[in-house]
Parts: sequence; structure tokens; C-alpha cells
Amino acid sequence: MLDLRLLHQAVTLARFRNYARAAQALHLTQPALSRSIAGLEARLGERLFNRTQRGVEPTAFGALLLARGQALLEEAAGLEREFTLMRGLQIGELSIGAGAYPAQMSVGRAVGRLVGQHPGLRIEVLSDDVRAIVDALFSGRIELAVIELSIVSGEPRLASEPLPVHPATFYCRAGHPLAAEAKPTIERIMQFPYAGTRMPPRVAQAFLALAKAGSIDRDTGDYVPPIRVDSVPMVKDVVLSSNAVAAAPLAFIADEVARGGLVALAARAPWMQTGYGFVHLRDAALSPAALAFKEAVWDEERLIAAEQARAAARPSPSSASRSKRANSRRDRVRSIP
Repeated sequence: MLDLRLLHQAVTLARFRNYARAAQALHLTQPALSRSIAGLEARLGERLFNRTQRGVEPTAFGALLLARGQALLEEAAGLEREFTLMRGLQIGELSIGAGAYPAQMSVGRAVGRLVGQHPGLRIEVLSDDVRAIVDALFSGRIELAVIELSIVSGEPRLASEPLPVHPATFYCRAGHPLAAEAKPTIERIMQFPYAGTRMPPRVAQAFLALAKAGSIDRDTGDYVPPIRVDSVPMVKDVVLSSNAVAAAPLAFIADEVARGGLVALAARAPWMQTGYGFVHLRDAALSPAALAFKEAVWDEERLIAAEQARAAARPSPSSASRSKRANSRRDRVRSIP
């Protein structure tokens, strides 16, 4: 193996054709440079330079070394520059996966935050079925995922890190029959069609027992709602346009609740909460971009926790005002020709 330090010294000597001037440029003593060149010649087994009256001249082997060596030094310098840029996130690529709820809650905003700070990064986000995301981790297609942790519990090849838990709130549209009830029970809420994404096995049986509708996927153990919608924002659209009900962390529906379009229902179930976090291959070192992404997600999760606390403390519109707004919206719709 060539020592790049010795190669640099040989290239410098060839440029100056003089040991004294080359040593000065390298901040070495002349004897130290002579020893370095002698050591390089001994390693390669060939003489590289001849001393002549005109100065130092490369031999045929020296000329070959210099022709190829300059390119090697430039490649090494370029590699060091790229390492420096990647550490500073000025360049680099990041491939991540995100489940439906973390994608909507914090991952999208974290990606936006990261790109805003480091516009040179190239980022790819895979938002798919959780198990497809796990397969992508194992195959190396993605480096890091934010998914439901119970799905990978006990998998020795993966390392995980939980993110904050967000309790789920049942909700319906303003003007829904449930909106006029002060404290509907979960059993009462489940008398209406439920819309949502697939739910992991940790809550599947409990939810099926309450909903008495939908099914359990025999292959995965997931609960499949009677109105299955894989897009979390689309679930809100379904609820806003029908008597369907749904559940989500309060931060996700806070704006619509504040505007009076949706109603957060008082019923709670302790097992109805998020359980997602970071997952990556246990033996893989995360890139600087992945570490920066994790930090951005944590920042967003802290903001979500604060937003949920504010939303929980905010008084919701009265049922009368909700009904009035709902009727007004219906009247406006009917008046459109």
C-alpha cells in the first residue's frame, strides 16, 4: 500500500527538482525528506530519482509514479472534501420510511426543516405499509424508519428508539348526532361507521370488540376498519362528509376543531394511543443526515406535545354553535347552482 504522505513528498520533490526547496515547501528538514524518499524507494523496490548537475530528475519508474500519483492525490483530496461536506450536510443522500401517522404528525415537517437547513441534501421518503418499510430496511433501500414499534418488537437485527406517545381522540363532524351529546361512550361512538387506517395487533382485538365491525387480518393480526383508508388526511375528509367517526391524536385535528368543522369527543380508551419510534439495522452506523433527521423529528415531536396541551386546554365550541355552523355550511352548498 502506498503512503499518500510519502507520495505527496515525492510529487513535491519532482516539482521543485531540488531537495532543499522541496523540504522547505513541505516544512521538513532536508535529511528528513531524503529519508522519506529513500523509504518510498525501498517500499517500491525501485529507484525513483537521480541526482544530476541540473538537480533532481525522476527515473522511468519515478515518472510512472508521478504520472499516476498526482491523480491519486487529487482523488484523495476530493474524497476528504466530500467527507467534510457530508459531515456538514452540504451533500449526501437520505432514504427513510414512515408509517401513516408519523408521516403526517412529524416526519413531513422534519424533512421540510432538514431541507430548509441543508438544501444540498437529497431525501427520499417511503410511506407504505409498515411491513413493507421493514423489508426495505432489511434490503438496504432505506436507512431509517419511523414506524409502529410493536411490529418489530423482539427482532434482534433491528434497534429501536421510542418517540413520545400521543393519546388518540375520537372525532366526528359538526352536526353529527354525537356532537350534541355531552359525553358519548366508546360503545355509543362505535354505533356509527368507523373510518381509519389498519391498526397493529396490540390494539386489534380490543378495537374489534368495541366496534363489532371490521375484521382481523389473519396474516398480520392487524385490525382492518369497516372503512379502511390508508391516507390519514383522507380519513378527515370521510368524516367531514358523512356520519363516520375516526380517532387521531388531538394535534392532528386541532385546527378543524378550533374552526368548528370537527368535534373532539370526550370518550377515551387507554390503549388508543400512538406507539411509533425510530427503527434501523442494529449493526449499521447512521449517516450524519440520518442523525440530523432524528434530531429534526424530536424537535417536531416536542412541538406536537406542546400543541396538544394547548388544544386540550382550549374550550371547544358549544353544540348549538357547532350545529349552527354545520347548517350554515349545508345552506351555502345548496345555494351553489
